[in-house]
Amino acid sequence: MTNFSSRALPRAGLALLALSLSACTTIPNADRLATSCASLTRHVIAPGAIGLPSGKASVTSAVLTTASAATVNNGTYVPALPQFCKVNGTIASRDPAAQAINFQLNLPISWNGKALQYGGGGFNGVLITGLTPLRDAAPDDPLPIARGYATFGQDSGHQAAAFPPGEPGAFALNEEMLENFAFASYKKVKDVAVDIMRTYYERQPQRMYYFGISEGGREGLTMAQRFPADYDGIVSIVPVINWTGLFHAFIRNQIPQHDDWLQAGKASLIAKATSDTCDALDGLADGVVNNYMGCQTRVDLQPLRCPGGRDAGLHCLSDAELRLLRDIHSPYVFPFPIANGLTTYPQWLYGHEDSLDGPSAVSLVRWVSGAAAPATPPDASRNSTQWIYGSNWIRYAIARDKDYDVRRYRPENFRAQVQKTSALMDSTNPDLSAFFARGGKLILRENAADRAQSPLMGIQYHDALVARLGAAAVERSVRLYVSPGSTHTGNSRAVAAGPEVPTMVDLLDPLDRWVNSGAAPASALVQVIKGPLPPFAVQATRPMCRYPAYPHYVRGDRMQASSYECRHF
Repeated sequence: MTNFSSRALPRAGLALLALSLSACTTIPNADRLATSCASLTRHVIAPGAIGLPSGKASVTSAVLTTASAATVNNGTYVPALPQFCKVNGTIASRDPAAQAINFQLNLPISWNGKALQYGGGGFNGVLITGLTPLRDAAPDDPLPIARGYATFGQDSGHQAAAFPPGEPGAFALNEEMLENFAFASYKKVKDVAVDIMRTYYERQPQRMYYFGISEGGREGLTMAQRFPADYDGIVSIVPVINWTGLFHAFIRNQIPQHDDWLQAGKASLIAKATSDTCDALDGLADGVVNNYMGCQTRVDLQPLRCPGGRDAGLHCLSDAELRLLRDIHSPYVFPFPIANGLTTYPQWLYGHEDSLDGPSAVSLVRWVSGAAAPATPPDASRNSTQWIYGSNWIRYAIARDKDYDVRRYRPENFRAQVQKTSALMDSTNPDLSAFFARGGKLILRENAADRAQSPLMGIQYHDALVARLGAAAVERSVRLYVSPGSTHTGNSRAVAAGPEVPTMVDLLDPLDRWVNSGAAPASALVQVIKGPLPPFAVQATRPMCRYPAYPHYVRGDRMQASSYECRHF
């Protein structure tokens, strides 16, 4: 077990100063970089210089952007930006019917010699600029570009605005666009970014990192598995690695609700039952289920059954609702193997069903029930994200028919296409030996209250790494942390008294230290919650424990990390 004290808190200011000083001395000829930015607009990368079959890449604009100080604009904190060259460009498709890949690369004048590729989210289709805060960063954490990183992102080779509203999967009808979304665009853009960096800085980056969340987390693991020589370190948060299993579980969860909808107003009823059962298992009844694994076998929703089993209002659960909840908390089983021999997708965890996932969306409602029963075709304004995403994937990627009635779907009738898309999409290969052999480091984070994807999938992948490569190899190269009470987007529920559960933590600096100095991240990292505006007062701290441990309350102020220890299940 691990004890915590305030000394475990990161000294972000000192770290930023050190990074800034090193960045300012890495590239001496700042004047040349500033004046040569515009010349990149003539830069073209031939297809042969890109590591996968591709059209040519062209820079469409390169603009020197002046440094800007941090400010508060209309009540929102806007972080500082350094002087940098903002490069936008495209990678042409091979298929004339396919859309181009759009990318943005940001080249700081004071470069630290490293590059960070941002991952996407959902079905992608929007340009990732590489200029946004990292997921779960504290408001005063410097942007990666402000730490000296060259940063870049892409749209994965399709533009969502070109397709009808509520149809984010429509791009998948085109084979090249589907392949770009699955893996190819991230490799192509990385190769193009390195070529441009080599031209601009007159040398290539010393380190290459990938930082992704959800779909972006899948992308990061895909890079480690498919292109292990390209990256030195990867952060993968709530990764959708078993894409095929997840989207089939979505459909399993949604089809019964066409006739027997899990009413949105019942999220609080379910959450109270799980909290009453599990909250105190971590030593403290504060509204947070820290002992998320110990909770699962204890929850029994049967006492909430409506008399006679028929729906009787928001105070009880019908037999149909109880069946659905049993399904959600049971593995989805395929009738045949998918990529890497998998035949199941793990169940979701109980707890925090009524927590917010996003600014105003209750987690269970956003992902599972929606504001209304699933409609055919989907109602993008009222249906759950599981139904919108799941039905899109089945219609466009599996059935290859936008008008297909997903209510009739049976995977065994589409076995070949399911297995084909699984081979493209799923980043479940546990053989990371090539990535580890070059010194690659991987930080995984799962959020225990995630209803978009099951946190057990990342845990199972970690276990598969150990089974395939051995505990010693995984110890040298992988860290898996789990954040209790955190939903898919990093939001958390409020404790009984005080602020929300801390979820903010910087994972880029620990990754960089691990890669460069060999100093592995601690067995627990301190999560914080801070005020959104200067002086960014720390409101609470709590440990995020390395799996298989959870934060168990011991004594003292429950808003302080030092009051907890990481205890194994």
